[in-house]
Amino acid sequence: MNRSQIERGSGEGCAPLEGAAANTLPPDAPGRRWREPDGMHIDVRGLAPPAPLVAILRLVHLQSDGTPVIVHHDRDPQLLYPELAQIGWQAERIAGAPGEVRLRLSPAPLPAPPPTP
Repeated sequence: MNRSQIERGSGEGCAPLEGAAANTLPPDAPGRRWREPDGMHIDVRGLAPPAPLVAILRLVHLQSDGTPVIVHHDRDPQLLYPELAQIGWQAERIAGAPGEVRLRLSPAPLPAPPPTP
């Protein structure tokens, strides 16, 4: 996969990767990525394990500003959830195309501070 394939958008309103994400992803990184108003999208459908897990976690680590990551997958990525919890992120299943598992990944809310006596 070349850089133009990685940066290619998917439909109207999509933009190629810019800034830190464009500068730190290797040109042969698996999965197709694009930006939409709801966050950074990554499509890992059809990739053999562990490529989807690696690609998703790499993209999550690039979101230093907490931008949500929308994952387009063909199966429920069970091994992803504990990895996200370890880095303070959470996953929420959202509506997707038939046969697609779509997840919104975002930083987990910080726990409330203990009440002061």
